[in-house]
Amino acid sequence: MSAHIGPDVTGPDHIGPGDAGPEGAGLIGRERERERVAALLAALPRDGGQVLHLSGAPGTGKTAVLRHAAARAAEQGVRVLSTAWAPAEREWPLAALNHLLRPALLQVTGVPDRERAVLDSAFGGGPATPAPARLAAAVLRLLDTLPGPVLLCVDDLDRLDPASRDTLRALAALCGGTRVGLIVTERGVSGAPPGPYPRTVTLGGLPDPQARALVARAGRVTGYAEEQLVLAVARGNPLALTELSLGGGPLGDTACFGMLPATPRLAEAYAEEWQALSAPARTVLLTAALSASPVARDVLAAGTLLLGSADAARDGLAEVVARGLLTESSGPADADEISGAVEAVGAADTGAAGAVDAEGAADRLRFPDPLVRPAVLGLESTARRMAAHAALGQCIASSAHAAWHAARCAAGPDEELARRLESLAAGPCPGRAVLVALAALEGAARLSPDPERGAARLLRAAELAGERGLADQALRYVRRIDPTGLGTFGRALLLRVYDLLPGSGAAGRERIADLCEAAREVAAQDPALARKLLLAAARRGRWQQCGPDERHLLLRVAGELRTGSRDAWYLTVTALTDPLRVPGPADPHPAPGVSGADHRSLLSQAATLTVDFERAAPLLEETEAALRAQGRYRQLPLMLVPRTMCQIWLGGEWHTARALAEEARTIADRTGQPDWAARATGMLGIVEALRGNHDRSLEHAAEVEESSLRLGQNRQLSLAVLARAITASGTGRYAEAYDRLRSLFADPATPYAFEQFWGLAFLAEAAPPAGEQADARTVVDHVASLTGEGSAPLLRRILAYADAVLAPEAEAEARYRRALRPGIEVWPLLHGMTAFGYGAWLRRRRRVTESRTPLATAESLFRALGASSRAAQTASELRATGRAAEGDSAGVPAGDAPGEDVTRVLSPQQLTIARLAARGLTNRAIGEQLRLSPRTVASHLYQIFPKLGVSSRAQLAALMGTG
Repeated sequence: MSAHIGPDVTGPDHIGPGDAGPEGAGLIGRERERERVAALLAALPRDGGQVLHLSGAPGTGKTAVLRHAAARAAEQGVRVLSTAWAPAEREWPLAALNHLLRPALLQVTGVPDRERAVLDSAFGGGPATPAPARLAAAVLRLLDTLPGPVLLCVDDLDRLDPASRDTLRALAALCGGTRVGLIVTERGVSGAPPGPYPRTVTLGGLPDPQARALVARAGRVTGYAEEQLVLAVARGNPLALTELSLGGGPLGDTACFGMLPATPRLAEAYAEEWQALSAPARTVLLTAALSASPVARDVLAAGTLLLGSADAARDGLAEVVARGLLTESSGPADADEISGAVEAVGAADTGAAGAVDAEGAADRLRFPDPLVRPAVLGLESTARRMAAHAALGQCIASSAHAAWHAARCAAGPDEELARRLESLAAGPCPGRAVLVALAALEGAARLSPDPERGAARLLRAAELAGERGLADQALRYVRRIDPTGLGTFGRALLLRVYDLLPGSGAAGRERIADLCEAAREVAAQDPALARKLLLAAARRGRWQQCGPDERHLLLRVAGELRTGSRDAWYLTVTALTDPLRVPGPADPHPAPGVSGADHRSLLSQAATLTVDFERAAPLLEETEAALRAQGRYRQLPLMLVPRTMCQIWLGGEWHTARALAEEARTIADRTGQPDWAARATGMLGIVEALRGNHDRSLEHAAEVEESSLRLGQNRQLSLAVLARAITASGTGRYAEAYDRLRSLFADPATPYAFEQFWGLAFLAEAAPPAGEQADARTVVDHVASLTGEGSAPLLRRILAYADAVLAPEAEAEARYRRALRPGIEVWPLLHGMTAFGYGAWLRRRRRVTESRTPLATAESLFRALGASSRAAQTASELRATGRAAEGDSAGVPAGDAPGEDVTRVLSPQQLTIARLAARGLTNRAIGEQLRLSPRTVASHLYQIFPKLGVSSRAQLAALMGTG
């Protein structure tokens, strides 16, 4: 224990979750508690002392708030006295109060005689301890002798020595109207009588954003998936958030119930309650904490075996329940219990399934505070845990549950037990149940007499960890395997695992043939593994832009392994290899053994690659939700990046697209997938280019280019090309935009995918001002020749738009009308581009009145999307027709208005040209943006300058308010 005056407010090392990081990182969250502390400190010198009582379960951050209060008080010049619980001094009367008051006792000579006598009796070795009320009054008089206000900070009041605790509670009732404030923390105890505290705050768990920030500051977890596990296990408890992690060793006993192992610090938080139990109660609590079965009769049976007495086991259980560490109730387990228990993954084992059904109406034991379970295991010895495992293995009826306990204390190889244990990993492993499956595979590998069989089980664990984004855990398993001892199946599985590990993208295109060959070799033994291998090969082929030989190999092997012409897996491999070979919309059937979520994932990928975004969008959203629920975080970027694509074309506002791409990049970075991080960054570059944030877009494009060179994945460069080209178009540099977009179509033999289909719209848009209509027409005709009637609606609409923009003069209007036929509203961006093109075409044919409607529609769409540069360009066109744009005030954009005389002197078109010239655009750039020749722009400026009385662009900029 320690006492403090002024700014020295550090406390014992064992307290402070949620507060101290390096250099006093400060309290995270707790806004309500901060406000209460601020109000108490503000009232001290003015309105008198107040009392704030902080209550909560172990580890909820009560001490962190107390330290925050002490630090704020010291900053304001308030004297701070503090004390905390120390186990060794609990039996010493008034030990805690003595530590609290030690600095103030130096002033005892200024206290009236009667109160000084009470203090002398309490702290000077008097014959008897004064009554709490008398001592509290004397303490208050003592504190009144100190200069200025005083804040008392008392941590763990309920665990102090009884005399100190009772005196401080009496003091709490006397603080009003004094210069003494009091903040006490206390563990929340169910059914405890209320104390004398008018202001009590009960601390719960931190909300998700603050919990993530605390995990990040603790620095124990190594990736996104592990962070998600910690968040799920900790439930916002600050101490758990800072202490829990997978660690570097094997998963332990806590994996049985979907928990991470407790650190000594976390276990110590519950040590006092554990030490207060009788020996039988500790045994029953240990048995319940270890048990894979929550059924009370199973725990009691094992407890009886350990204690040698059924009565002792029942009495022990009653004691634990009375102390609130366990509850007993009838009925089935709730969803949260199951998500982290053996029964969540044991469904494949018929013995487990039958046992769970039989136990549905049985009394179950539950831990109100789930952190008690790992804490108890951390406090018990290895020998006692092994004895409890042995007892549970004999007493639990469920084969799967019994196998878990038998395996934990098995001394040597046992293939039959290994098979039973391996069955626990056969289910879907939702959420925290992945810990059960990984621990089961670890144990089965350890029990395997055959080294190759043991290696295969470790590889299954590595594959599962890799699929969930637990890259470090997967690497730990792989490092325990000798590749030279693997057979054909083991080598294929190792190849699959390598493809899931960080850095796998460094392997070149030669890996495609290896994956294809491995898929063929294991197709008969494990069709699911064969499909995974070929999907990995096809993805590698797509992003590394494989040549015709590799594409032919991929399609040939896919044809050999498919289960039918509408096999969703086969269609996805085909879409990755050559999207235009995928037949039109139908209802593909799932491959045997493929789950609903995986089937939807395959369908969504095929739809995205063929630009069938209407079909892909709901599938992607459903699959993303399922993957999150299952804890398959590594696959989330594969859904979030395509969802970004869908939002760009289908969404009404692009901030959603940006949020999806940002989340995809974060998850990809933290799950060891730099290739998907680069793709998400490419999407961010495209979104920012469309929004008119050109500098940011170019930064993202540069990041993608650097990543593509580092990863050797040329396909990703096309995302950077799109971002740079759209930026160039948005700033009037159409010739540059066209050259960049044209490079996407440089090799007609390379299968086109969404990058080319997107690029086709922007290439057609840039062609007329760049003077490249004829060349663009050849590109459009080539793409059209490759598409059939079954192609995606968006692709057909993009072709219709390009056909209109590039049409001969006599046919343009009819083609624009066809491009704008009903249904275009589904794609707001394309609708806006088409309406703008048609409106501009009409205005240039002096059909000014007709042009206003499509131009107004385009401007409204662009503003709603957040496409600022396109909206500004459309507004200029609309003003040139004599109509005010949506964002104008009296026809002039806010913040960009020249003087009233300028608007009267210049025609609408001259005013638009003057604004662009004032912004620094060259005659060529102005002409490209307004579809005028540079000579025509120069002619207009020749007329504008004398009308405005200027002779240079600098003077024009100053007059227009842009200089």
